[in-house]
Amino acid sequence: SRIKDDDLEAQIMALNIQLRDARTELEILHRNMPGGIMTYDADTGKILYVNEGLLNIFGCEEAEFRRHYMDSFSLFVMKDDRKRIRDFVDAQIQFFDQVELTYRVLNLVDEIQWISHRATLIRHDDGSRSFFCILTDITEQKAIQNQLQSTNEQLYMETERFKLIEEAIDNIEYDYNVDSDTLSVSMKDNRGIRHWKNVEQAFKSGHVYEVIHEDDVPVVRSVFDNALKNPGKGAVEYRMPDSDGRLVWYRLNYASFDKNDRIIRIVGSAKDITEEKLEQERLRTEAERDGMTGLMNKTAMQLSVAAQLGKSDFNDCHALFMIDTDNFKSVNDTLGHGVGDDTIKFVAENIQNVFRDTDYIGRMGGDEFMVLMSHTTQEVAAERARRLNDKIRSDVKSGNDSVHISCSIGIAFYARDGEDYDSLYRSADSALYEAKEAGKDCYRIYGASK
Repeated sequence: SRIKDDDLEAQIMALNIQLRDARTELEILHRNMPGGIMTYDADTGKILYVNEGLLNIFGCEEAEFRRHYMDSFSLFVMKDDRKRIRDFVDAQIQFFDQVELTYRVLNLVDEIQWISHRATLIRHDDGSRSFFCILTDITEQKAIQNQLQSTNEQLYMETERFKLIEEAIDNIEYDYNVDSDTLSVSMKDNRGIRHWKNVEQAFKSGHVYEVIHEDDVPVVRSVFDNALKNPGKGAVEYRMPDSDGRLVWYRLNYASFDKNDRIIRIVGSAKDITEEKLEQERLRTEAERDGMTGLMNKTAMQLSVAAQLGKSDFNDCHALFMIDTDNFKSVNDTLGHGVGDDTIKFVAENIQNVFRDTDYIGRMGGDEFMVLMSHTTQEVAAERARRLNDKIRSDVKSGNDSVHISCSIGIAFYARDGEDYDSLYRSADSALYEAKEAGKDCYRIYGASK
């Protein structure tokens, strides 16, 4: 009997150890899961549990979070979205145990954050019900979507405007006789009188291509060759100098005509689209730039770095810097968001001063920046990091208040630490974490001894 009791105690102890290990693994999973976790009562809306990941999204402690939202999921959701969310959830759970939502939250500093919310309804043995939710901050994605939508709408309106004024533009008219290789060109003079000029041996001699910008000749030649083979309509854009030597963008709309299965004539009208091109370039630049600093925004930076790495040889050495502004939250909290904005501009300006004009520099959001320094060495990269640490280290003042700022830097090298954007970014971000752990105001190189 004593032996049986000992065996039972051993089994219970083993089960307790397994239970403890399972709880530990679950805690680690909750802590490291992307985004955040929340559970709340499906009937009362009372928030039952929030994990560290969710608190990190909102930059606060659990006590602050619960006090601010009064432990209520309904109060967690922004007021204007509550009825929509409530009605949608009530309708969905009649048929499904899983719900996906997107809504806004007013955080603890009265800023709007967009949240993607995936919830699973759990039915408990005592009859109660709760939602297990995974929440992801999609504020940046929403901002990019809105910016792109706005840009597309502007481009559409500008295009329509140019269509409306098309008839008022003094177009250049072209008429090409294929058999004689003669191009007749018609332009208006300063008095508005149209004059025709014939160019003999226009294409066979290559005279036409001599006045077109060299970068545009291949596409114009390709379009012309196609027009000589296939009847129909088309368009091509190219640059050509005016009488003052200024490059002007033109859009040539043309039509080619055949007879007996052979192209005999091509006519076209070229319109000056320089202003349209400049406007498109301005809008494109705005879509790629961070409004506060003028640096590349997150999306443009990711695409630029990925493109640079994609065309690089494995023998090339590029340094990817992840830069985080230390104590920036204290600047906002203590000195105000206006001073915080000035601090971001100060950091951005110093990053530009430290790095080369040929380096890629972007603001990745908040107080975090990224730099890709192409064709460099570990020694040069380390020297730039030290210079940047020295430049940023300062006291930000407003009135009688002051906050000390600095920067933490993580550096990874292509192709040693990563052969594409994602892997290189992870390495640099890991090095940044090491710099933060080392006490901030320093740099760390991925994989290097501290």
